[in-house]
Amino acid sequence: MSTTFMQLWLYNNWANTALLDKLKSEGEKVPHSCIRLFSHIVNAQIIWLSRLTGEKPPVGVWDEHSIIDCQKYHDLASEGFGQQIQRRNDTVDEIINYTNTQHQAFHNKANDILLHVFNHGTYHRAQIASEMRKNGIEPINTDYITFVRT
Repeated sequence: MSTTFMQLWLYNNWANTALLDKLKSEGEKVPHSCIRLFSHIVNAQIIWLSRLTGEKPPVGVWDEHSIIDCQKYHDLASEGFGQQIQRRNDTVDEIINYTNTQHQAFHNKANDILLHVFNHGTYHRAQIASEMRKNGIEPINTDYITFVRT
């Protein structure tokens, strides 16, 4: 697959890992809303990965997890997406047939699914940053440009 998808995957992994580290370091000060949103990020990534692999997802969209379980699901998703990107090389236009969480059938190109997954994580990480700031915690910068500068 393209180097763009590889780069987005690396960025997503970096941003999720940095945010997990921040959530761990802040401990009890972290508002529940942040854990709920991060759980949602990893759940969505696991669900989309399951759609790419044709497996049944082990989580629901809004299941809530401990930080330890968030780490576990992040690691599983990140490894799985890395494998999918490497495996698909020239099949970015492959159509993936799947059923969403409301049991509706859809089909999308693999590259559109990957782009959605990485964009979705960015959206919710920004929400977490906002929640942290509202609760007196200085959020970390997970902007893409910060990733490429490191």
